[in-house]
Amino acid sequence: MKTVLLSRRSLVGGLASLLSVAGAVGPVPALAGPDEIRIAFVGDSLSDGMWGGAVRLLSREACLGSRIRLGRHAQNGTGLTRPAKFDWVAESRAVVARAKPTLVVVSLGLNDRQSIVDTSRARFDLGTAAWRSRYAELSQALLRNLAAEGAGVLWIGLPVLRDKVSQDDATEKNAVYAEAIRGLGNPKVRYVEPWKQAASGADVFQPYGPDLKGAQVQIRAPDGIHFTAAGYDVLAAYLLRTVTGVLKEQGIAVGYPCQHQAKL
Repeated sequence: MKTVLLSRRSLVGGLASLLSVAGAVGPVPALAGPDEIRIAFVGDSLSDGMWGGAVRLLSREACLGSRIRLGRHAQNGTGLTRPAKFDWVAESRAVVARAKPTLVVVSLGLNDRQSIVDTSRARFDLGTAAWRSRYAELSQALLRNLAAEGAGVLWIGLPVLRDKVSQDDATEKNAVYAEAIRGLGNPKVRYVEPWKQAASGADVFQPYGPDLKGAQVQIRAPDGIHFTAAGYDVLAAYLLRTVTGVLKEQGIAVGYPCQHQAKL
């Protein structure tokens, strides 16, 4: 059975109505309660979509919604290749100072299939070794800033895309992110494999799949890149399981879904 895609306006409006439940309205206050967990979402439209899915899930999870505060810092249409348009390396310092996160979730790369033009006007042509090296440097600089105050950082790999050229580019970028993170040697900064629809083997783009209740619905947007609201809910559930596992390693006892809390 097909679902009707929500318009951008109606989706944004629906998310806004949930923000007060998940504690994401307005700037995050400078002082946090002793049990408060702050998760900042950084990156492009995929990161923003995951934030929306997490808002919806936390509104239904009392054990998490009362403790977790979600920070919406993603900027649609941004990346690392055009700092003159939006400089994520510089902005990351402001995000940390403003949000004081416990954990940062990063998703970038959709808008980076182009040559890099630094603020100094130095150019690194897409597809060259120099581009790959510079892109890795920018990724590491971003991560260093996000982790500078002790926050954990999770960089979520790009999911499978419908267009082969785009998918090949995403695969290459995921390799750059993973390698850059290994090079940092910081155990609190991790690369997270992208959510996959396929249970095993190589993932294949599929517009329809099971939602959180198991019903077959449209989970990918018509552009072959983004997700529908139902798809972002599935993506956010995958992310929250990873997040709670990382927090548990840091001595913060949380569980998702909430019925798992008693087992911690």
